Amino acid sequence: MVLKVYNTLTRRLETFRPRHGKKVQMFVCGQTVSDDAHMGHAKTYIQFDIIVRWLRRLGYNVFYVQNITDIEDKIINRAKEKGVDPLELARHHVQRFLEDMEAIRVKKNVDMFPKTTDYIPQMIEQIKTLIEKGFAYAIDGDVYYGVEKFKDYTRLSRMPVEELKKHRIEPDPRKKNPFDFSLWKQQKPGELAWDSPWGRGRPGWHIEDTAMTWAIFGPQYDVHGGATELIFPHHTNEIAQAEAASGKKPFVKYWLHTGVLQIGGVEMHKSLRNFITIREMLSKYDAEVLRLYYASTHYRKPIEFDEKDFEEPKRKLEYLYNTMRSIKNSVSKAGKEPTELTKALTQTRKKFNEAMNNDFTTPLAFTALYALARKANTIVAKQKISQKLADETIKTLKELGSIFGILEKEMPKEEEELPEKVKELITQREEARSKRDWKKADAIREQIIKLGFVLEDT
Repeated sequence: MVLKVYNTLTRRLETFRPRHGKKVQMFVCGQTVSDDAHMGHAKTYIQFDIIVRWLRRLGYNVFYVQNITDIEDKIINRAKEKGVDPLELARHHVQRFLEDMEAIRVKKNVDMFPKTTDYIPQMIEQIKTLIEKGFAYAIDGDVYYGVEKFKDYTRLSRMPVEELKKHRIEPDPRKKNPFDFSLWKQQKPGELAWDSPWGRGRPGWHIEDTAMTWAIFGPQYDVHGGATELIFPHHTNEIAQAEAASGKKPFVKYWLHTGVLQIGGVEMHKSLRNFITIREMLSKYDAEVLRLYYASTHYRKPIEFDEKDFEEPKRKLEYLYNTMRSIKNSVSKAGKEPTELTKALTQTRKKFNEAMNNDFTTPLAFTALYALARKANTIVAKQKISQKLADETIKTLKELGSIFGILEKEMPKEEEELPEKVKELITQREEARSKRDWKKADAIREQIIKLGFVLEDT
């Protein structure tokens, strides 16, 4: 099957054809480490992790880079609030961020976490190139990019000029154009700084990604990802910088963007202090619950955060694990291989692949996976199956589940305590059987099956 991806640059679905065959160079905008990562960040990183897992399953050799911004205005301001050194604060939160990424099972699939402070020389060189080519100008120790020099500036955002004015956040009367953005910032008293041809200072936020990816991938690469909030100005400015410096187009072949996480109709954001950290949620829910929560919505769509919504993926995960246990317990030497289950395995893989190859449509892919579990539950409730078919069914559930980062734990042990709800239903069924109310007994048995348990009469 052909993989189709939605390219923000062209606003359409495109057949995925990396620049170098099966080799994929992929960059996703990472964390600015001024505080702990929150659930909005988790949405982006988990959904791109699922994309990377699927690309690798299709046989692509993905080199996945996620940067870490460890010097920036937010970090400096936060450090002042806390009365600590900015780099000390950044180091602290870098460590905690990587711990969070490991906890939600993202870290193992990222090949590189480059930090801003490791690429200052490359940023200075790129700024020098932009000045030499006439795309940037220096004013008293500051350097700005001259937007009017780059003709395709609004190509990614498709914003009219009037709309751009609402987003510009760097007022400076010295700028030639109000849209011009900072490449190098002159040192302010007490601030961290590096030597440069324009005096001591530090890089602007936008230049770090293009200088970094040029050093790692070269002037062009395959996939750039991030949340939709970054389309303008961040990703727009990246294109202007990179293509002006190298003279090559396109800077990135495919631009992929995740919808933002909202809370109360407003984007979850550190600056608004309306966020729930990943650590806080992990104290209440397993990482697989978080991953399934995000996989249940297409990556390009926003999500309205409500903690009670995590109960649904939690229940579905319990059902899936209990299904695998039921399948395992249904094995018998005399067990059969019902054709409806073997057909279901084939159909599930087909539907799953179709959904994921259509711009990573995880909700439909999970629907196929969950339908297989329900089918398997119904079958093993009525008959024993062969070891071979049981193994194949569990293998299918785990393999497809692993794309979402779920069903990766050991299956619950047989002696695990039954949920109170199941115990109550068993008692009610025994009462119905004692009264020879077989219709009610069968209905209760079906309820138990839907909860992921098989009840056998001995």
